[in-house]
Amino acid sequence: MQKWEKALDKFMQDYVNKPWFEGAVLCGSYSTGNQNKFSDIDVVIVGSNDIGFQEKSNRYVDGFLMEYTINPIYKVQEYMKSGKDKNRMIDQFMYAYGVVLYDKHGVIKKLHQQAVRDLKAKIKPLSKYSAEFVKYHLWDRYDELQSLNHDGFHTDLTYWSLVKELIVAYYDFNCLPHVSWSKIEKILTNKDFAKRYHADKLPDKKFTTLLLNCFNAKQKEKMSAIDKLYKHVMKSGGGFEIGQFRGKHKIEKR
Repeated sequence: MQKWEKALDKFMQDYVNKPWFEGAVLCGSYSTGNQNKFSDIDVVIVGSNDIGFQEKSNRYVDGFLMEYTINPIYKVQEYMKSGKDKNRMIDQFMYAYGVVLYDKHGVIKKLHQQAVRDLKAKIKPLSKYSAEFVKYHLWDRYDELQSLNHDGFHTDLTYWSLVKELIVAYYDFNCLPHVSWSKIEKILTNKDFAKRYHADKLPDKKFTTLLLNCFNAKQKEKMSAIDKLYKHVMKSGGGFEIGQFRGKHKIEKR
């Protein structure tokens, strides 16, 4: 066993004999073999439905930082349903692709099966109403960025915030499963890394090129780079004309 595996085993001994303990899954970089000196060891622990508490904590064990959560089964199921509804299936990725450490009564196996079904299911497109408001928000943020640039103010914060929002919108417009945004550059540039993170549904090559251009642009090139990415994302969402925006929908009369 490697040192980190010994530390993980030592950590788990505090839980495996608890009466409420159902199982545990190793997630994150250590589960894929992509860890480095900055990586913590991510563990999700599942308890019985009568556990009576939730926990998200960190602690060091033999020099390794354990980042762990403890949730009853029904809470995990709630998070998975909510994530599926919002196309933010973080929990599904953990239970579908994590390394099973313990599974006393088959609970982890059932969560794994549900996670796999959710990830294979077709992602529902945004409603026309929601999509229009997403595009309006992107237009508003881009307009703010242009104004700041025109007046000579710092634009970096707004620039990077908009880049992130354009990524999210593109994935939603195109019914792609969300990925870890902190790892998106590695996912888009390294096929082996993408495979390890099960990112088999990737954006079109033009989007990837335009996004990487935003990452690599020098200060004087940033406005041109983000303008091209913005236009591509808006086009992928069906196009947008601010003068034709109408955010109207029916509500209950009172």
